[in-house]
Amino acid sequence: MESIGNKPDLYEIVGVPRTATEEEIKKAYKKQAVRLHPDRNPNRQEEANRQFQELNNAAKILTDPERRRRYDKTGIIDGDGEQQGVNPFDIFENLFRGGGGMPGMPGFFGSGGGFNREQGKEGSRGGKSPDKKLTVNLSLAEVYLGKLVPLDFVKMVCCDTCQGRGAKNVEAIITCNGCNGQGRIVKMMQMGPMIQQLVQPCSMCAGKGKMIKPGNECGNCHGKKSVGIKQHLDCYVRPGSQSGTIITFKNESDWHPDFTDVGDLVVFINSKNEEVGFQREGDNLIMKRSISLLEALTGTLIYFKHLDERVIKVVYENIIHPNQKMVIQGEGMPNIHDNLDKGNLIILFEVQFPQTLDKDRAKYLIKILPTLKKQIWDLQLEKTPETDLTIHTMEPFLDANHSTSSTRSAQQQYGADGVEDESNNTSGFNMPGSVDCATQ
Repeated sequence: MESIGNKPDLYEIVGVPRTATEEEIKKAYKKQAVRLHPDRNPNRQEEANRQFQELNNAAKILTDPERRRRYDKTGIIDGDGEQQGVNPFDIFENLFRGGGGMPGMPGFFGSGGGFNREQGKEGSRGGKSPDKKLTVNLSLAEVYLGKLVPLDFVKMVCCDTCQGRGAKNVEAIITCNGCNGQGRIVKMMQMGPMIQQLVQPCSMCAGKGKMIKPGNECGNCHGKKSVGIKQHLDCYVRPGSQSGTIITFKNESDWHPDFTDVGDLVVFINSKNEEVGFQREGDNLIMKRSISLLEALTGTLIYFKHLDERVIKVVYENIIHPNQKMVIQGEGMPNIHDNLDKGNLIILFEVQFPQTLDKDRAKYLIKILPTLKKQIWDLQLEKTPETDLTIHTMEPFLDANHSTSSTRSAQQQYGADGVEDESNNTSGFNMPGSVDCATQ
C-alpha cells in the first residue's frame, strides 16, 4: 500500500484514482463498505472493525471538498487524533440512507431520503430520479396500422462546466450561515403553557448544509447544477396498441443531483375508440349499417373503406332481420402481441322500412309475402258479425320524450348509443340464423 508520510493513501483505501469525482468516491465507498462491514465478516471481527473504521475516515475526508483539497495539497490527513469521537457507523448510515439499505442486510436504516438522524443534513436519496411522463394522442386508424411517433422534449442533464456542483470551483462551496451547516433550523413556539420545538429544513441551503458563495455560481447553469438540452427519440407504437399502453425509455428522464441514477421516460398512449363508422371493443371492430327492406329481403351488397384504406366488398344473399349481427372473421384490430392475429369485424344491421306503401303495390306484396299461420287461440273473425265488432284506428305512440314505441323499444335494447345491451338480448352475437359474411 502506498503511503504519504507513513500514512495510508486515502484514495487507495476507498479504491478510486485521485481524479475521482465525489459521486465516484461515494459509489466506491458503498461497495467497499458492504465488503468490509463487520456483520459480513463474523470470523474476523477485529480486523474488519479496523478496516471499516479506516474506510469511513477516508470517505469522510474525501467527500468533504475543503478537507480533500488540504489532503491533496499537503498529504496530511485532516483531523488526526480527533477522530476517536466519530462513530464510523454514522458515516455508513449517512451514505447509505435512501439507497434501500445495505445489500444482503435487509432492514439497515430503512429506505427513503430525508435528514440524517443526528446532523439533520439532507443525505443522498440514491436510486433513480423521478420518471418523466409524456402522452401521445393517436387516432384509431393510427393504432390499427402502428406508427413511428417522433418525441422532442427538453431533458435536464448534469452541467458539464461545473460537474454538477453549481459553483465555479470547489472553494466557492461554503457552509451555510443560516443553519451553520446543519441543514435544518430549530424554532421554538409557545402555545399557552407549553413550548413546542419545530425542526424545519433550512430555506437558505434547501437542507443541504452547504451553499454557493454569492457571485460564484456557475456561469453555465447559474447555480442550478443542471442544464436543459433538446432530446429527440423515435417511439414506435405497435399495431393494436390500446389507450393506456405504456412505452418506457430507460434512463431518459431528467438528471437530479440528489439521485445516483437517472429515471425513465414513460410514454402513455391515448387513442380514440371510435372513428369513421368503426367502434373498437377489445380486438373487435363494430360497424353499424342501415339497409333498405328490399336489400334485407332480396340480398345485401355493401362496400366500405377499412382503416387501412382497403375497400371491402361484402355480399350476403339470404334474408337479414332487423338488428341482426353479422361477423367477418379477421377484419378487426390486430393483436398487440401478435399482429398476424386479428379480431373480427361485427356489423349491426338496421333495416329501414318504407314510410308509406301504395295500396296497389300492397296487393302484390300480399300475394308474394308469406302470412303467419293462425294459432289455435286466434279468433275466427269471419264468424263474428260486423255489428258486434268494436272498431278503432291506430296512431304512433309518443312517450315522454316524443319517440315512438318502436324507437323506445330499440333504445331499451341497444341503449342510447345504439350498442346492444346484452342483458336484454339472451342470444348475444349467436342469434338464430346468423351467418358469416363472405368477402371477395
